[in-house]
Amino acid sequence: MTTPTTRSRLIGLDGPRGMACLCVMSVHVIGFFAPKQMEAGRLNYLAEAIVFFFALSGFLIYLPFVRAYAAGQPMPGLRRYSSQRIRRVYPGYVVIFLVANLVLAAVYVGSATTTAVAGTDDGSGRITSPGRLLAHLTLVQNLSADELQTGIAPSWSLTTELSFYILLPVLVWLFLRGRPGRAPRLGIALLPAIAMAVIGVVGKIVTAQLQTQRPPMSVYDAEFGPNAIAVLSRSIVVIADNFAYGMVAVVLFVWMERGGLRRITARKLWLVCAPGWVFFLFVSLVLSNLGSRFTGTALAIASGLFLVLVTEPSARGRNAWLGRLVDVVPLRFIGKISLSVYLWHYPVILLVARHDLAGSDTTGGMLVSLALVSAVTIALSMLTYHFVEAPAMRGGRATARTVTAA
Repeated sequence: MTTPTTRSRLIGLDGPRGMACLCVMSVHVIGFFAPKQMEAGRLNYLAEAIVFFFALSGFLIYLPFVRAYAAGQPMPGLRRYSSQRIRRVYPGYVVIFLVANLVLAAVYVGSATTTAVAGTDDGSGRITSPGRLLAHLTLVQNLSADELQTGIAPSWSLTTELSFYILLPVLVWLFLRGRPGRAPRLGIALLPAIAMAVIGVVGKIVTAQLQTQRPPMSVYDAEFGPNAIAVLSRSIVVIADNFAYGMVAVVLFVWMERGGLRRITARKLWLVCAPGWVFFLFVSLVLSNLGSRFTGTALAIASGLFLVLVTEPSARGRNAWLGRLVDVVPLRFIGKISLSVYLWHYPVILLVARHDLAGSDTTGGMLVSLALVSAVTIALSMLTYHFVEAPAMRGGRATARTVTAA
């Protein structure tokens, strides 16, 4: 759920990120306060929006590496890369976790899968053990079966993102090293993405096999429960393919940006990608109803196709009408503060439950709960973004513009 620092904003990416963030927040709020509405509307599918964040990360984080390779230049320095990634994730997360944990006592002390009760703050409190605190502050708690879904429950995705940040330079070194000055090849640039896709597919197959060797467990327990299978299911080993299709999209983007792929016109892209996007969205919906581990894979492919469509005009210097359409100001704003929204909304849910402020399990009550949690979450996220995230991304140097915005 992160936005890397780039020299210029690509039109059409912030709005969809904002929409995906709202989908994730909505499914958590509805599932917590209006489970009957969730079941009646089959709204649990909205949780799959997290896949778009992974595909988008694959696109954006791989972008500078592909640009360097295509230009025959040395790869981005590992020190700068690491600094950017650390400053993007940890400052905001650490501040939000410390406030939610030590001040508000609104994090899960035990696994949310086993202790959470819809509509209540059962299982929440403060984590005070120094060892556990350190694990949460460094985001390694999600690598332990006992700690998965503790603290800020959705933080598992940040651990997976960090794993991707570590794995990507390794893949770049393996497949793109030693090539400065040599003619770039599209197939070579795709190899890290292919490797990610293979890792994810194999990981899903292996995890499914491991699950069959265990006593019967629900799909939810296998995905989020306090067990080793769930830890594996939430890890980069299984989710790698979700990043892969964003990486494929960015390779095509860079090649078009440099004047290549001229035979693949915008019309041809639309004829292939638009129907493909609809098809894989439908497939992911079907797989979701079947409880398949490959639901995310289908949605990641759809996300990759969408990224190709929305960024192609920018790559070729044309009017990005689709990008402007999906980058409406409210969604673009949510997209900008999406990391804070993603982290804040769960502690806010627990506080709303604690003080019995949520609406009833009706359509109207569901909307009341959504409105309340959204308003409080966005307000807190604005503060965190302007006072913590933005300064950290600028290396801690506040600018006049930052101060004015804050």
